[in-house]
Amino acid sequence: MDARLIPESKDSLRANRELLTKNKTFQRMSQDAANGREFNDIIVEYNCAYSPEKPLKVWGGQHRSKSIQIASEKETSRYHGFRIYFCLTKEQRSALALVSNTNINVSNDLFDRQLEEIMVGLHLRKWCEQVGLLTVGEDFPDAKSHAERVTTQLARTFIVNFFLGKKKGAEFSSADQLLKNYYEPYLCESGTGTLDEKYYDIVKNQDSNIWKDKGLQEAGEAFALLNKAQNNAIKKSKINNKGFRNKALTLSVLPAWAFVAGLLQSHPARLKNHLAIPKLAKGASDPLNAKEMSTYKHDQDEKTYRGLGNRSSITDRQRMAQVFLARSLDPSACFDKKLIDKAVSTVIGLKVLSKGYAL
Repeated sequence: MDARLIPESKDSLRANRELLTKNKTFQRMSQDAANGREFNDIIVEYNCAYSPEKPLKVWGGQHRSKSIQIASEKETSRYHGFRIYFCLTKEQRSALALVSNTNINVSNDLFDRQLEEIMVGLHLRKWCEQVGLLTVGEDFPDAKSHAERVTTQLARTFIVNFFLGKKKGAEFSSADQLLKNYYEPYLCESGTGTLDEKYYDIVKNQDSNIWKDKGLQEAGEAFALLNKAQNNAIKKSKINNKGFRNKALTLSVLPAWAFVAGLLQSHPARLKNHLAIPKLAKGASDPLNAKEMSTYKHDQDEKTYRGLGNRSSITDRQRMAQVFLARSLDPSACFDKKLIDKAVSTVIGLKVLSKGYAL
């Protein structure tokens, strides 16, 4: 069941999604198998390069295969239909894994994870292990709703925004110029079947050795600590809300934080403030003050606005970048309503000015 995309690598982990053995559909499937139901079109690869005692590596129909195994333990025996592939190349194996998984309801996270390993290798996962975003031997989740940890999409997004911010920051000779612009952190595409274009542009040139960039390493470690502090604080609070626990991993907060970390590489004092875990705001139990953000609404926002940092929209990413940039001005600053409102108002004002004055 633990099929690898790269058989010769011991670091290559399970490529398929985890088995959902508590799912009612699987339980019904297991009951049918025990009653002698015939299953067909189970897709496997014959490969003895690893786990030779089990040469058939399952790519399509892992839940059906598990049901058959359970039934066989109850002495239920019958023929089942298999499609067996031999001598697959790395690219063919990846294609087979992706095609096989379209037959079931699989999240984009699993597609991203498989594509990352086959196209880029294990660099991204190893980097996440080094900085503390994943534990050693832990893989990206196959569905973010089932695991509260960084996904392949979020990890790629972090890498891209750090270098985009670093490039932008190099354009400014003084820290004062940073405040005269608003910024647009990038969100990597997910589940498209191809690598995100901006991410590919960064990782395709291995000569740049981006995975050993000291600034990136420092930023990754600091963000991992922030995520851990946020998670632990909410767990100990009166409101143990999943959205509040994972506030750092939302699709607008993470890109913005990473972008600002890159932006401030040329400004050590501001960078030090940004990388530090924020001081708690008055009445807040967590460093990111998730409750305040969730209820925040600017005067110019529509009634349907659902709070800061809750959505993946470019507007939220722009605002969150300005919030983090504003906090970097003062080591004692915290995410209170005053700071958030000032940062959001700044973005709104800068965007208006960029369009020019209408007569």
